[in-house]
Amino acid sequence: MALTLTTIPSELITQIFVTLIEDSGDEPQEPAVLRLSCICKSLRHLVLTTPILWSRIRILSSRDMNTVNLFLERSQDCLLDVYIYFDYIDHFVHLVQTYAVARWRKLTIQAPHWTQVADFLKEIVEIQTPQLKEVQLIARGRFDCDEHGPRLLSGAADALRTLTMHGCVECLSPFPNLTRLNIFRLLCNYEEFRALIQGLPNLTTLILNQLLDRFDIEDPEAVAIPRSAIEASALKFFAVSFANTELMFTPERPPLAFLAMPNLEYLEVSGLRTDYGELSGKSYPALRTLCLRDMSLQASDATLYHSLAATITHLQLNDVLGVKHLLEPDEKGVLPWPHLQTVAWKSSDEENRHENCSWLENLSTRPRLILKIPEAFKDDVSAVRQHHEVQFLSDEPLGLISAKDFAGVYPAWLDEEEDSSDFSDQVDLFGDYDDDNYDFEYDLEDQMEDYSGDDGLDDVVGWY
Repeated sequence: MALTLTTIPSELITQIFVTLIEDSGDEPQEPAVLRLSCICKSLRHLVLTTPILWSRIRILSSRDMNTVNLFLERSQDCLLDVYIYFDYIDHFVHLVQTYAVARWRKLTIQAPHWTQVADFLKEIVEIQTPQLKEVQLIARGRFDCDEHGPRLLSGAADALRTLTMHGCVECLSPFPNLTRLNIFRLLCNYEEFRALIQGLPNLTTLILNQLLDRFDIEDPEAVAIPRSAIEASALKFFAVSFANTELMFTPERPPLAFLAMPNLEYLEVSGLRTDYGELSGKSYPALRTLCLRDMSLQASDATLYHSLAATITHLQLNDVLGVKHLLEPDEKGVLPWPHLQTVAWKSSDEENRHENCSWLENLSTRPRLILKIPEAFKDDVSAVRQHHEVQFLSDEPLGLISAKDFAGVYPAWLDEEEDSSDFSDQVDLFGDYDDDNYDFEYDLEDQMEDYSGDDGLDDVVGWY
Protein backbone atom coordinates (compact mmCIF):
# COMPACT_ATOMS: atom_id res chain seq x y z
CA MET A 1 0.00 0.00 0.00
CA ALA A 2 1.37 3.41 -0.97
CA LEU A 3 2.21 5.70 1.94
CA THR A 4 0.57 9.11 2.13
CA LEU A 5 0.89 12.01 4.51
CA THR A 6 -2.02 10.62 6.51
CA THR A 7 -0.36 7.22 6.98
CA ILE A 8 3.27 8.20 7.57
CA PRO A 9 3.95 8.73 11.28
CA SER A 10 3.95 12.42 12.14
CA GLU A 11 7.31 12.03 13.93
CA LEU A 12 8.89 10.90 10.66
CA ILE A 13 7.33 13.73 8.65
CA THR A 14 8.47 16.24 11.25
CA GLN A 15 12.04 14.94 11.11
CA ILE A 16 12.03 15.18 7.30
CA PHE A 17 10.90 18.80 7.39
CA VAL A 18 13.30 19.75 10.19
CA THR A 19 16.17 18.26 8.19
CA LEU A 20 15.30 19.80 4.83
CA ILE A 21 13.84 23.20 5.72
CA GLU A 22 16.40 25.98 5.87
CA ASP A 23 15.09 29.52 6.29
CA SER A 24 18.47 31.23 6.21
CA GLY A 25 17.48 34.44 4.51
CA ASP A 26 18.76 33.53 1.05
CA GLU A 27 15.27 33.52 -0.46
CA PRO A 28 12.66 36.28 -0.49
CA GLN A 29 9.83 33.82 0.08
CA GLU A 30 7.62 33.50 3.09
CA PRO A 31 9.07 31.23 5.79
CA ALA A 32 8.75 27.59 4.80
CA VAL A 33 6.53 26.74 7.76
CA LEU A 34 3.92 29.23 6.53
CA ARG A 35 4.05 27.82 3.02
CA LEU A 36 3.69 24.28 4.33
CA SER A 37 0.55 25.17 6.25
CA CYS A 38 -1.15 26.26 3.00
CA ILE A 39 -0.69 22.96 1.15
CA CYS A 40 -3.37 20.80 2.76
CA LYS A 41 -5.26 20.22 6.00
CA SER A 42 -2.97 17.40 7.11
CA LEU A 43 0.14 19.53 6.80
CA ARG A 44 -1.58 22.49 8.38
CA HIS A 45 -2.49 20.39 11.41
CA LEU A 46 1.05 19.02 11.58
CA VAL A 47 2.54 22.52 11.43
CA LEU A 48 0.22 23.93 14.08
CA THR A 49 0.93 21.08 16.49
CA THR A 50 4.72 20.84 16.01
CA PRO A 51 6.61 23.56 17.93
CA ILE A 52 10.02 22.69 16.48
CA LEU A 53 8.88 23.73 12.99
CA TRP A 54 8.46 27.29 14.35
CA SER A 55 11.95 27.45 15.85
CA ARG A 56 13.59 29.23 12.88
CA ILE A 57 13.05 32.99 13.04
CA ARG A 58 14.10 34.95 9.98
CA ILE A 59 14.24 38.76 9.80
CA LEU A 60 14.90 40.28 6.38
CA SER A 61 13.14 43.59 6.92
CA SER A 62 11.03 45.44 9.46
CA ARG A 63 7.93 43.75 8.07
CA ASP A 64 9.17 40.42 9.40
CA MET A 65 8.95 41.82 12.92
CA ASN A 66 5.20 41.23 12.74
CA THR A 67 5.70 37.46 12.62
CA VAL A 68 8.34 37.21 15.35
CA ASN A 69 5.82 37.03 18.19
CA LEU A 70 3.86 34.37 16.30
CA PHE A 71 6.98 32.21 15.95
CA LEU A 72 8.00 32.77 19.57
CA GLU A 73 4.58 31.69 20.79
CA ARG A 74 4.19 28.62 18.59
CA SER A 75 7.76 27.41 19.13
CA GLN A 76 6.89 27.12 22.85
CA ASP A 77 10.07 26.04 24.69
CA CYS A 78 12.11 24.94 21.65
CA LEU A 79 15.56 26.37 21.13
CA LEU A 80 15.62 29.03 18.41
CA ASP A 81 17.67 29.63 15.27
CA VAL A 82 17.58 33.38 14.55
CA TYR A 83 18.62 34.78 11.14
CA ILE A 84 18.89 38.56 10.69
CA TYR A 85 19.60 39.90 7.19
CA PHE A 86 18.80 43.58 7.40
CA ASP A 87 20.59 46.69 6.14
CA TYR A 88 19.13 48.82 8.93
CA ILE A 89 19.79 46.45 11.79
CA ASP A 90 20.48 49.33 14.20
CA HIS A 91 16.86 50.51 13.82
CA PHE A 92 15.44 47.70 15.91
CA VAL A 93 18.17 46.63 18.32
CA HIS A 94 16.11 47.97 21.22
CA LEU A 95 13.54 45.26 20.50
CA VAL A 96 16.01 42.47 21.13
CA GLN A 97 14.77 42.06 24.70
CA THR A 98 11.56 40.55 23.34
CA TYR A 99 13.25 37.86 21.27
CA ALA A 100 13.47 35.22 24.01
CA VAL A 101 17.28 35.32 23.88
CA ALA A 102 17.50 32.69 26.60
CA ARG A 103 16.26 30.19 24.00
CA TRP A 104 18.64 31.18 21.20
CA ARG A 105 20.60 28.20 19.88
CA LYS A 106 21.96 29.75 16.68
CA LEU A 107 22.35 33.41 15.73
CA THR A 108 23.21 34.71 12.25
CA ILE A 109 23.67 38.46 11.72
CA GLN A 110 24.46 39.99 8.35
CA ALA A 111 24.79 43.78 8.13
CA PRO A 112 26.64 46.31 5.96
CA HIS A 113 29.37 47.10 8.49
CA TRP A 114 30.95 45.52 11.55
CA THR A 115 29.94 48.50 13.68
CA GLN A 116 26.27 47.66 13.06
CA VAL A 117 26.85 44.04 14.01
CA ALA A 118 28.63 45.21 17.15
CA ASP A 119 25.83 47.67 17.98
CA PHE A 120 23.33 44.83 17.86
CA LEU A 121 25.48 42.60 20.07
CA LYS A 122 25.94 45.39 22.62
CA GLU A 123 22.20 45.26 23.26
CA ILE A 124 22.53 41.74 24.61
CA VAL A 125 25.95 42.08 26.23
CA GLU A 126 24.39 41.99 29.71
CA ILE A 127 21.92 39.22 28.86
CA GLN A 128 22.72 35.58 29.44
CA THR A 129 22.37 33.36 26.37
CA PRO A 130 23.15 30.00 27.97
CA GLN A 131 21.91 27.94 25.00
CA LEU A 132 23.69 29.88 22.23
CA LYS A 133 26.02 27.35 20.62
CA GLU A 134 26.50 28.68 17.09
CA VAL A 135 27.04 32.27 15.89
CA GLN A 136 27.67 33.71 12.43
CA LEU A 137 28.65 37.40 12.14
CA ILE A 138 28.98 38.75 8.60
CA ALA A 139 30.00 42.35 7.88
CA ARG A 140 29.41 42.99 4.20
CA GLY A 141 31.55 46.12 3.92
CA ARG A 142 34.53 47.50 5.80
CA PHE A 143 34.92 46.01 9.25
CA ASP A 144 37.67 48.21 10.66
CA CYS A 145 37.25 48.66 14.40
CA ASP A 146 39.14 51.57 15.92
CA GLU A 147 37.62 51.41 19.40
CA HIS A 148 37.16 48.08 21.13
CA GLY A 149 34.10 48.31 23.34
CA PRO A 150 32.73 45.84 25.89
CA ARG A 151 33.46 42.19 25.29
CA LEU A 152 30.66 40.98 23.02
CA LEU A 153 28.79 37.68 23.39
CA SER A 154 30.02 37.37 26.96
CA GLY A 155 26.66 35.86 27.91
CA ALA A 156 27.41 32.91 25.63
CA ALA A 157 31.04 32.48 26.64
CA ASP A 158 30.61 29.01 28.12
CA ALA A 159 27.99 27.69 25.69
CA LEU A 160 29.41 28.76 22.33
CA ARG A 161 30.86 25.93 20.22
CA THR A 162 30.94 27.32 16.64
CA LEU A 163 31.81 30.85 15.51
CA THR A 164 31.92 32.08 11.91
CA MET A 165 32.82 35.73 11.61
CA HIS A 166 33.90 38.66 9.45
CA GLY A 167 34.79 41.37 11.92
CA CYS A 168 36.90 42.34 14.91
CA VAL A 169 38.27 39.44 16.95
CA GLU A 170 39.42 41.71 19.79
CA CYS A 171 35.83 42.81 20.49
CA LEU A 172 34.77 39.28 21.36
CA SER A 173 34.89 37.52 24.70
CA PRO A 174 37.15 34.50 25.25
CA PHE A 175 35.32 31.28 24.48
CA PRO A 176 36.90 28.47 26.50
CA ASN A 177 34.63 25.78 25.04
CA LEU A 178 34.69 26.88 21.39
CA THR A 179 35.55 23.98 19.09
CA ARG A 180 35.22 25.52 15.60
CA LEU A 181 36.35 28.99 14.46
CA ASN A 182 35.96 30.24 10.88
CA ILE A 183 37.37 33.75 10.25
CA PHE A 184 37.31 35.73 7.02
CA ARG A 185 40.27 38.09 6.37
CA LEU A 186 41.82 37.92 9.82
CA LEU A 187 44.28 40.78 10.35
CA CYS A 188 46.44 40.60 13.46
CA ASN A 189 50.03 40.71 14.65
CA TYR A 190 51.87 38.06 16.64
CA GLU A 191 50.65 39.18 20.07
CA GLU A 192 47.01 39.37 18.95
CA PHE A 193 47.21 35.97 17.24
CA ARG A 194 48.80 34.45 20.33
CA ALA A 195 46.03 35.84 22.56
CA LEU A 196 43.39 34.51 20.17
CA ILE A 197 44.75 30.95 20.13
CA GLN A 198 45.49 30.81 23.85
CA GLY A 199 41.94 31.97 24.60
CA LEU A 200 40.55 28.93 22.76
CA PRO A 201 42.01 25.92 24.59
CA ASN A 202 39.45 23.44 23.21
CA LEU A 203 39.56 24.56 19.57
CA THR A 204 39.64 21.54 17.25
CA THR A 205 38.87 23.23 13.90
CA LEU A 206 40.40 26.51 12.67
CA ILE A 207 39.56 27.98 9.25
CA LEU A 208 41.41 31.13 8.16
CA ASN A 209 39.80 32.30 4.93
CA GLN A 210 41.77 34.98 3.01
CA LEU A 211 44.27 35.50 5.82
CA LEU A 212 45.88 38.96 5.80
CA ASP A 213 49.43 39.75 6.86
CA ARG A 214 50.26 42.40 9.43
CA PHE A 215 53.73 43.26 10.69
CA ASP A 216 54.89 45.59 13.44
CA ILE A 217 58.37 45.96 11.92
CA GLU A 218 58.46 47.35 8.39
CA ASP A 219 62.13 48.38 8.34
CA PRO A 220 63.94 45.68 6.32
CA GLU A 221 67.17 46.39 8.23
CA ALA A 222 65.64 46.00 11.68
CA VAL A 223 66.30 42.95 13.83
CA ALA A 224 63.38 40.59 14.28
CA ILE A 225 62.12 40.16 17.84
CA PRO A 226 62.50 36.58 19.12
CA ARG A 227 59.13 34.87 19.34
CA SER A 228 58.05 31.69 21.07
CA ALA A 229 55.82 29.05 19.52
CA ILE A 230 52.05 29.28 19.91
CA GLU A 231 50.89 25.76 20.65
CA ALA A 232 47.37 24.64 19.80
CA SER A 233 47.43 21.11 21.16
CA ALA A 234 43.69 20.48 20.69
CA LEU A 235 43.69 21.55 17.02
CA LYS A 236 43.00 18.66 14.63
CA PHE A 237 41.60 20.37 11.52
CA PHE A 238 43.24 23.43 9.97
CA ALA A 239 42.46 25.22 6.69
CA VAL A 240 43.99 28.41 5.30
CA SER A 241 43.88 30.60 2.22
CA PHE A 242 45.95 33.76 1.84
CA ALA A 243 44.89 37.21 0.67
CA ASN A 244 48.45 38.01 -0.48
CA THR A 245 50.52 35.74 -2.71
CA GLU A 246 53.78 37.48 -1.75
CA LEU A 247 54.94 39.42 1.30
CA MET A 248 56.91 42.63 1.42
CA PHE A 249 60.47 42.26 2.66
CA THR A 250 60.49 42.32 6.45
CA PRO A 251 62.63 40.62 9.11
CA GLU A 252 59.47 39.44 10.83
CA ARG A 253 57.89 36.09 10.18
CA PRO A 254 54.10 36.02 9.80
CA PRO A 255 52.17 35.09 12.97
CA LEU A 256 51.02 31.80 11.44
CA ALA A 257 54.65 30.68 11.23
CA PHE A 258 54.67 30.32 15.03
CA LEU A 259 51.56 28.15 15.26
CA ALA A 260 52.42 24.64 16.45
CA MET A 261 49.82 21.93 15.82
CA PRO A 262 51.29 18.67 17.16
CA ASN A 263 48.00 16.76 16.94
CA LEU A 264 46.89 18.02 13.52
CA GLU A 265 45.10 15.35 11.47
CA TYR A 266 43.78 17.41 8.54
CA LEU A 267 45.55 20.23 6.66
CA GLU A 268 43.95 22.29 3.88
CA VAL A 269 45.72 24.93 1.80
CA SER A 270 43.90 26.98 -0.82
CA GLY A 271 45.87 29.05 -3.32
CA LEU A 272 49.57 28.90 -4.06
CA ARG A 273 52.01 31.28 -2.42
CA THR A 274 55.61 31.23 -1.24
CA ASP A 275 56.03 29.52 2.10
CA TYR A 276 57.27 31.90 4.81
CA GLY A 277 57.37 29.30 7.53
CA GLU A 278 53.60 28.94 7.88
CA LEU A 279 53.80 25.25 6.90
CA SER A 280 57.45 24.22 6.63
CA GLY A 281 59.82 23.47 9.48
CA LYS A 282 57.12 21.98 11.70
CA SER A 283 56.28 18.50 12.90
CA TYR A 284 52.95 16.91 12.01
CA PRO A 285 53.18 13.39 13.45
CA ALA A 286 49.39 12.85 13.38
CA LEU A 287 48.70 14.31 9.90
CA ARG A 288 46.64 11.94 7.75
CA THR A 289 44.73 14.12 5.24
CA LEU A 290 46.17 16.82 2.96
CA CYS A 291 43.71 18.93 0.94
CA LEU A 292 45.03 21.27 -1.77
CA ARG A 293 42.79 23.68 -3.66
CA ASP A 294 43.00 26.21 -6.48
CA MET A 295 46.69 26.03 -7.35
CA SER A 296 49.04 25.21 -10.21
CA LEU A 297 51.97 23.20 -8.88
CA GLN A 298 55.57 23.02 -10.00
CA ALA A 299 58.09 20.43 -8.84
CA SER A 300 59.47 22.81 -6.19
CA ASP A 301 55.98 23.37 -4.79
CA ALA A 302 55.39 19.64 -4.51
CA THR A 303 58.60 19.28 -2.50
CA LEU A 304 57.11 21.45 0.25
CA TYR A 305 54.06 19.23 0.63
CA HIS A 306 56.12 16.04 0.45
CA SER A 307 58.16 17.30 3.40
CA LEU A 308 55.18 17.94 5.68
CA ALA A 309 54.57 14.34 6.75
CA ALA A 310 55.15 10.85 5.43
CA THR A 311 52.09 9.68 7.36
CA ILE A 312 49.50 11.05 4.88
CA THR A 313 46.91 8.48 3.84
CA HIS A 314 44.29 10.71 2.16
CA LEU A 315 44.97 13.29 -0.55
CA GLN A 316 42.20 15.68 -1.65
CA LEU A 317 42.71 17.85 -4.74
CA ASN A 318 40.23 20.50 -5.86
CA ASP A 319 41.08 22.44 -9.06
CA VAL A 320 44.78 21.61 -8.80
CA LEU A 321 47.06 21.56 -11.85
CA GLY A 322 50.43 19.82 -11.88
CA VAL A 323 49.19 16.84 -9.87
CA LYS A 324 51.86 14.64 -11.45
CA HIS A 325 54.51 16.48 -9.42
CA LEU A 326 52.78 15.38 -6.22
CA LEU A 327 52.61 11.69 -7.09
CA GLU A 328 55.68 10.94 -9.22
CA PRO A 329 58.79 9.32 -7.65
CA ASP A 330 61.75 11.47 -6.69
CA GLU A 331 65.16 11.31 -8.39
CA LYS A 332 65.95 8.17 -6.36
CA GLY A 333 62.76 6.47 -7.47
CA VAL A 334 61.11 6.75 -4.05
CA LEU A 335 57.35 7.32 -4.04
CA PRO A 336 56.09 10.14 -1.80
CA TRP A 337 53.58 9.28 0.90
CA PRO A 338 54.14 5.51 1.03
CA HIS A 339 51.00 5.04 3.16
CA LEU A 340 48.67 6.81 0.70
CA GLN A 341 45.32 5.01 0.44
CA THR A 342 42.85 7.47 -1.13
CA VAL A 343 43.09 10.21 -3.76
CA ALA A 344 40.02 12.43 -4.25
CA TRP A 345 40.24 14.78 -7.24
CA LYS A 346 37.84 17.36 -8.67
CA SER A 347 38.20 19.82 -11.53
CA SER A 348 35.81 22.48 -12.77
CA ASP A 349 37.73 22.77 -16.05
CA GLU A 350 36.24 20.10 -18.28
CA GLU A 351 37.48 21.75 -21.49
CA ASN A 352 41.11 20.79 -20.81
CA ARG A 353 40.12 17.27 -19.86
CA HIS A 354 43.13 15.46 -21.33
CA GLU A 355 45.69 17.80 -19.76
CA ASN A 356 43.98 17.72 -16.38
CA CYS A 357 43.80 13.93 -16.31
CA SER A 358 47.32 13.20 -17.57
CA TRP A 359 48.52 12.55 -14.01
CA LEU A 360 46.41 9.39 -13.87
CA GLU A 361 49.06 7.61 -15.95
CA ASN A 362 51.49 7.87 -13.02
CA LEU A 363 49.22 5.82 -10.76
CA SER A 364 50.20 2.53 -12.40
CA THR A 365 53.32 2.35 -10.22
CA ARG A 366 51.35 2.95 -7.04
CA PRO A 367 49.98 0.24 -4.75
CA ARG A 368 46.22 -0.15 -5.01
CA LEU A 369 44.37 3.10 -4.22
CA ILE A 370 40.81 4.27 -3.83
CA LEU A 371 40.43 6.91 -6.54
CA LYS A 372 37.50 9.33 -6.15
CA ILE A 373 36.62 11.52 -9.15
CA PRO A 374 33.59 13.32 -10.62
CA GLU A 375 31.40 11.06 -12.72
CA ALA A 376 31.94 13.38 -15.71
CA PHE A 377 35.53 12.05 -15.91
CA LYS A 378 34.66 8.36 -15.70
CA ASP A 379 35.89 7.67 -19.25
CA ASP A 380 39.31 9.07 -18.37
CA VAL A 381 39.97 6.50 -15.63
CA SER A 382 39.15 3.37 -17.61
CA ALA A 383 42.85 2.58 -17.98
CA VAL A 384 43.51 2.61 -14.23
CA ARG A 385 40.48 0.61 -13.12
CA GLN A 386 42.43 -2.63 -13.25
CA HIS A 387 44.94 -1.27 -10.75
CA HIS A 388 42.74 0.87 -8.50
CA GLU A 389 39.22 1.10 -7.11
CA VAL A 390 37.27 3.99 -8.66
CA GLN A 391 34.45 5.82 -6.88
CA PHE A 392 32.46 8.87 -7.96
CA LEU A 393 32.15 12.11 -6.01
CA SER A 394 29.18 14.37 -5.45
CA ASP A 395 29.08 17.93 -6.79
CA GLU A 396 30.13 19.45 -3.47
CA PRO A 397 33.66 20.95 -3.44
CA LEU A 398 36.31 19.28 -1.36
CA GLY A 399 37.57 20.94 1.78
CA LEU A 400 36.56 23.02 4.79
CA ILE A 401 36.79 26.46 3.19
CA SER A 402 33.36 27.21 1.80
CA ALA A 403 32.71 30.11 -0.54
CA LYS A 404 29.11 30.36 0.59
CA ASP A 405 30.09 31.11 4.21
CA PHE A 406 31.09 34.64 3.25
CA ALA A 407 29.48 34.96 -0.17
CA GLY A 408 26.52 36.82 1.33
CA VAL A 409 27.56 40.31 0.38
CA TYR A 410 23.82 40.49 -0.09
CA PRO A 411 21.26 37.68 -0.12
CA ALA A 412 21.48 35.93 -3.48
CA TRP A 413 18.03 37.03 -4.60
CA LEU A 414 19.08 40.71 -4.54
CA ASP A 415 21.51 40.05 -7.37
CA GLU A 416 18.81 38.74 -9.69
CA GLU A 417 17.50 41.08 -12.34
CA GLU A 418 13.88 41.90 -11.63
CA ASP A 419 11.26 43.63 -13.75
CA SER A 420 11.27 47.09 -12.19
CA SER A 421 8.03 48.05 -13.93
CA ASP A 422 5.96 46.28 -11.30
CA PHE A 423 6.72 47.06 -7.67
CA SER A 424 4.23 44.42 -6.53
CA ASP A 425 6.99 41.87 -7.19
CA GLN A 426 9.72 43.81 -5.41
CA VAL A 427 10.95 43.10 -1.92
CA ASP A 428 10.38 45.80 0.69
CA LEU A 429 13.98 46.49 1.68
CA PHE A 430 13.06 49.61 3.64
CA GLY A 431 9.92 48.30 5.29
CA ASP A 432 8.13 51.61 4.83
CA TYR A 433 5.41 51.03 2.31
CA ASP A 434 3.77 48.05 4.04
CA ASP A 435 1.38 46.20 1.75
CA ASP A 436 0.78 49.00 -0.75
CA ASN A 437 1.09 48.09 -4.39
CA TYR A 438 2.65 50.59 -6.78
CA ASP A 439 2.52 49.68 -10.44
CA PHE A 440 4.58 51.63 -12.93
CA GLU A 441 3.47 50.70 -16.42
CA TYR A 442 4.07 53.35 -19.00
CA ASP A 443 5.07 53.87 -22.60
CA LEU A 444 8.71 54.87 -22.90
CA GLU A 445 7.83 57.08 -25.87
CA ASP A 446 5.46 59.26 -23.81
CA GLN A 447 6.53 62.79 -22.99
CA MET A 448 7.91 63.65 -19.57
CA GLU A 449 5.02 66.04 -18.78
CA ASP A 450 2.67 63.06 -18.82
CA TYR A 451 4.11 62.00 -15.45
CA SER A 452 3.80 65.30 -13.63
CA GLY A 453 0.82 64.10 -11.62
CA ASP A 454 0.70 62.15 -8.37
CA ASP A 455 2.86 59.02 -8.67
CA GLY A 456 1.70 57.51 -5.39
CA LEU A 457 5.10 57.75 -3.71
CA ASP A 458 4.78 61.05 -1.82
CA ASP A 459 4.43 59.28 1.51
CA VAL A 460 7.06 56.62 0.87
CA VAL A 461 10.21 57.21 2.89
CA GLY A 462 13.56 56.13 1.55
CA TRP A 463 13.04 56.47 -2.20
CA TYR A 464 15.02 58.99 -4.16
